[in-house]
Amino acid sequence: MAIDDLIGKVHSAAAQPGAADRVRGWRSEHGTEHATPLARSFVVIGPTLMFLHPCPDGVVLPFAAYPDGSTKVYTDAEHAGESFYRDAEPGANPPA
Repeated sequence: MAIDDLIGKVHSAAAQPGAADRVRGWRSEHGTEHATPLARSFVVIGPTLMFLHPCPDGVVLPFAAYPDGSTKVYTDAEHAGESFYRDAEPGANPPA
């Protein structure tokens, strides 16, 4: 499944040396992505900040945050209608 491949790539890239520094730089330049405290595996790929976020049923989905402030979720039909991504409280972003 393509989403599973993307999840693996985001998770792997986020674990690479320097990834956390690039995430801090992206946030410094573009502002917060409003991820909830459940989000994890943050990584910058090109101009995009990507991260993983679990659904209530435990399925993990990848998100992309863009410099213009928009956010995109990569999902499947089963989870497309769920609302599980919420703006975090100010300052509630987890460490990169």
